[in-house]
Amino acid sequence: MRILYIDCSLAGISGDMMLSALINLGAKIDLEKLSKSIVESLDGVEWLKISYDIKSKMGFQAGLLKVAYSDSKDHRMGRELKDGLEKTLELMDASHRAKTYAVKVLETLLNAESVVHGEPVEEVHLHEVGSPDTLVDVVGTALALDNLGLFEDIKVYGSPVSVGFGFIKTEHGRLTVPAPATLEILKSKGYPFKGGPVEGELATPTGVALLVNIVDEVTEILPLIKPIKVGYGAGFKELPETPNVLRLIYGEQKTQYIQEDVYVLETNIDDVQGEVLGHVIEKLIENGAKDACIIPATCKKSRPGQILKVILDYENLNRIVDIIFRETGTLGIRLMKTSRFIVPREFKTVNVQINGMDFLVKVKVAKDLEGRIIRVKPEYEELRKISDITGIPIRELSLIIEEKAKTHLTS
Repeated sequence: MRILYIDCSLAGISGDMMLSALINLGAKIDLEKLSKSIVESLDGVEWLKISYDIKSKMGFQAGLLKVAYSDSKDHRMGRELKDGLEKTLELMDASHRAKTYAVKVLETLLNAESVVHGEPVEEVHLHEVGSPDTLVDVVGTALALDNLGLFEDIKVYGSPVSVGFGFIKTEHGRLTVPAPATLEILKSKGYPFKGGPVEGELATPTGVALLVNIVDEVTEILPLIKPIKVGYGAGFKELPETPNVLRLIYGEQKTQYIQEDVYVLETNIDDVQGEVLGHVIEKLIENGAKDACIIPATCKKSRPGQILKVILDYENLNRIVDIIFRETGTLGIRLMKTSRFIVPREFKTVNVQINGMDFLVKVKVAKDLEGRIIRVKPEYEELRKISDITGIPIRELSLIIEEKAKTHLTS
């Protein structure tokens, strides 16, 4: 499986950093044609020049994109930028995939500005976002992703984004980091972020709009990957003791199984009845836990007890923690983030013959990413019904159906 990891955990992300990193990764874009297309598409732009060079950032050789232009307008309406985007995409002969992505990114930007300013999307007044370099970043990134084949058959991971801290100067005065539009985009998509590591604005609205519309999964832990290429995109600022670069890692996952990030919750219990613990397990599963179990343990003062262990994803974390506290009365819960390998599973209905009778049986089939069958397991309710009819014990029946189902699925 192909993987792209967008590492914006150190110096955040901006539109020009993303485009620079993709070009550094190997994307081929006609920057001169892009310049002319934007001038032709966006009213008020007299000339525009895009250049790309390699810049050293504290030892990192990173791509640096520079955009210079003359623009008679100090702001634009949302509809003007949308029209300019659509015309630019047409002039650049963008593919359907690139167009779809670029439109989603601009919609994300405009919706955020609309919420922040309380104006309709079409009428929202855009200052920084309304400048022509926004189209350079959005269209350029869409074309670069398409050129590298990063819209299909790939898993895109992203790190939590660093936004910096302190204050920024805008057309609306002095504001705190992150900027309101940046924060609105992160909030609307549920994308995690963190402050620091240096003062200043590290994540721009355009940068995070590009990010949230391409990332499939956010993880602080770099996934298991065989790296093939690395691309670095440089920002303009010189940051204290921090290289101002965005890092893209492209590679392959050399495993036959799916890797995913999960959270593990644990708590020691020595004063809860078994019936209550059984109820807790059922409630945790009903509320989104991926798995839950009880492990015998020796607790304080050598008392026999149990460890309640729960595996879950981030979306259900608060709800599961609340259930454990309320249902068990425990005073503390340990939290760990880790990765696990899983086998993709699906349900199939197969026809099996037992004692001269035909049965349609629902089975759970687990296959690795190469399509090899790892396990076939009949559903219990199916086994119980067939056992009642045939008189064959469930244990024996399960083995019979597993073998017959494997033969049917591989034939």
